[in-house]
Amino acid sequence: MIEYLNLLEDVLTHGKSRSDPQGVGNYSIFGRQVHYHLKDGFPLITTRDMTKQWRVLVGELLWILSGSTNTNDLHRNGIKLWDQWDTLETSGKLGFPKGELGPTYGHQLRNFNGRIDQLTQVINMLKLRPDTRRGIISYWNLEEVEIDGQEKIFIAPCIAMLHLSKQDDELNLHMFQRAADLAAGVPFDVAQYALLLMMAANELKLKPGTLVHTLSDAHIYKDQIPAVKQLLQRQPKPRPLVTIKDSLSGDLFNHQIEDFNLHNYDPHPPIKIPVAT
Repeated sequence: MIEYLNLLEDVLTHGKSRSDPQGVGNYSIFGRQVHYHLKDGFPLITTRDMTKQWRVLVGELLWILSGSTNTNDLHRNGIKLWDQWDTLETSGKLGFPKGELGPTYGHQLRNFNGRIDQLTQVINMLKLRPDTRRGIISYWNLEEVEIDGQEKIFIAPCIAMLHLSKQDDELNLHMFQRAADLAAGVPFDVAQYALLLMMAANELKLKPGTLVHTLSDAHIYKDQIPAVKQLLQRQPKPRPLVTIKDSLSGDLFNHQIEDFNLHNYDPHPPIKIPVAT
């Protein structure tokens, strides 16, 4: 996707050197926005092969939608994406048992403040009043992130807010991301929330429209720069297509990883991208 490559180039050209908790260092820009129209194909990058990551990104999305914050639920599908942060040094020092990540995405989505299922509320809101402008989901709950300098969670949600909105016969999704790891994380994030848009559109009997991605702090870690420069030498290929198993269309909470099928994906070879931990 040329939009993604343009973001990478923007950071390499205009990014400011900054420190980070990981001690790696990064180059950062502030305030960018990209539109992905799903009628043009599914927004999974083609400049490096993410075939092996497909099952992981689908499984992580379903894990979040389930409301779980426990890595053991990911392990049931062989996914170890969050294990690098599930250590005694991280979750343990905050008082969470092994496997528990604290009040991150799934908790905020389905149990905000211990009682509000935001996803169900917003879907029902759009069913009752399709033209509502209130279809907001907040992953950011400051009380459960940091108070008076005291961290309440080790990995705070990088995606802070979602807004689902109907326009004509289409459903659109605006994703606001406070912190965006462009090289490693953003390709996952864009694909996952394009899938969520498709799932929500099925539930509401609408067409998936546009994923609007607002990136607040967009950065590339310094140890990722060689891989990013290699990536930028490649030309994007046509976007793939994604289908969701028809028998489950209209049931947002009853999907398996195998229900999501990637078609006509012909990417460039893989590139290993370091992940800051």
